[in-house]
Amino acid sequence: MNFTEADRYYQQYKSCRVVADVASDDVMYNSGQDWYFYVGESAINAVLSALTLSRLSAVKSVLDLPCGHGRVARHLRAAFPNAELAVCDIDPAGVNFCADKFYGRPILSAPDLTSVTLGGPFDLIWIGSLFTHVNRDRAERWLRYLCEHLGKDGVLLASFHGSFARDVHLRHYPMIGADAWMRIEQQCESTGYGYEAYPSQDYGISFSRAGTILDMACAIPGTRILGYTERGWAEHHDVLTIAKTDRAQDWINAANRYPSD
Repeated sequence: MNFTEADRYYQQYKSCRVVADVASDDVMYNSGQDWYFYVGESAINAVLSALTLSRLSAVKSVLDLPCGHGRVARHLRAAFPNAELAVCDIDPAGVNFCADKFYGRPILSAPDLTSVTLGGPFDLIWIGSLFTHVNRDRAERWLRYLCEHLGKDGVLLASFHGSFARDVHLRHYPMIGADAWMRIEQQCESTGYGYEAYPSQDYGISFSRAGTILDMACAIPGTRILGYTERGWAEHHDVLTIAKTDRAQDWINAANRYPSD
């Protein structure tokens, strides 16, 4: 997508009123209105930047997973008002709110994402703060599964806890207990990916190295890594960008011929 095409989406987004209604049980809103809406806008900035690196010409279908109560979905709807929007989460209240307020197709998720029928294929998939809460096995399997739901040249963005997460945990707010965090750090130092579950929960906190995430992405056939941005979402999460464009595709120039030099 060239800059002119991406700018059309940006101008559409800036001229459109982002839905301001917030669900009473939206826990993400606990951080306050300014931060809540900044995080959503930051996601759009990341998406539009990624699209300029892709071969995608238009965004006609979007998946937001996990959608929560629409912290990002409301911004996706504003940026892509004519796109088919699918909203997916394990929380039915969040799915129903997003479906109602942002005209999305509701998808109720499950503990094993690979058992969920997502539909598609999608031109754009936004995965904000999912892999930050699961172990490496789930992250690898789910990332591959989601890439299978991209259309030709479709783009997926997924957030991860990178190096800055250590500062967030130690200096701003603890994301998990001190002993669990120590084990996460030790695992990450040893394998590049650390994870510990919350007490009595099937999910928790993960912490990873950029190189490990890139290795995971490199193992997915038929795709191409468009980028990895440290603190690319809301100055906190790292963002991996993958396109459904085969990295082994022959080198061609703008006229679709083999290069002459």
